[in-house]
Amino acid sequence: MSLSWPALNAALNATSAVLLLVGFACIRAKRLAVHAGCMIGAFLVSLAFLVSYLTYHAHVGSVRFQGTGWIRPVYFTILLTHTALAIVIVPLILRTLWLALRQRWRAHRAIAQWTLPLWLYVSVTGVVVYWMLYRLRFVMLIGLLLLLPSVAMACPMCKEILTDPTQISQRLATAKAYALSIGVLLAVPATLIGGVATLILRASKRAAPPAHHPS
Repeated sequence: MSLSWPALNAALNATSAVLLLVGFACIRAKRLAVHAGCMIGAFLVSLAFLVSYLTYHAHVGSVRFQGTGWIRPVYFTILLTHTALAIVIVPLILRTLWLALRQRWRAHRAIAQWTLPLWLYVSVTGVVVYWMLYRLRFVMLIGLLLLLPSVAMACPMCKEILTDPTQISQRLATAKAYALSIGVLLAVPATLIGGVATLILRASKRAAPPAHHPS
């Protein structure tokens, strides 16, 4: 299969999140029919996720988190809040949809103010849990990339270069210098490791006894 079962579950969560956001934008724009369609679609996708999730874990059981260090409390905090709110959100969704079907709009709007953000949080954190559980290295790389701007802004010289629009040429020169430095830092170890590995491979081939082929 080109798409794994956990990836399918994450895709269903992501689809639900997109439908919720589009539905919210539509109700803000007074496009009631599209809003209703998006919300019903989000409900059906979330229902499909629930069935798929329960079926998957009925077959494979629980999946252990492999991360170590500071990432573990982050993961379990997200997981626990995701799980708790996933339980809480079910009656809220049903109540919100039922009020809409009964056209009790005032009560529908009042409860929807709670249902939407909680439902969206559950959908988004479902995707986050998937990436942390099955694609941890990629998540840590994204986290590092998100951390770099704050690190750069902590440096007074970097902050001045990044925030002063009159220093575009200096900013570009600095970026080129950083890119060149990173390239050198990556290329030198790779070249050394590649050279040593090549020498070891050649030495092992020379030391290996010749193969005897049956006549």
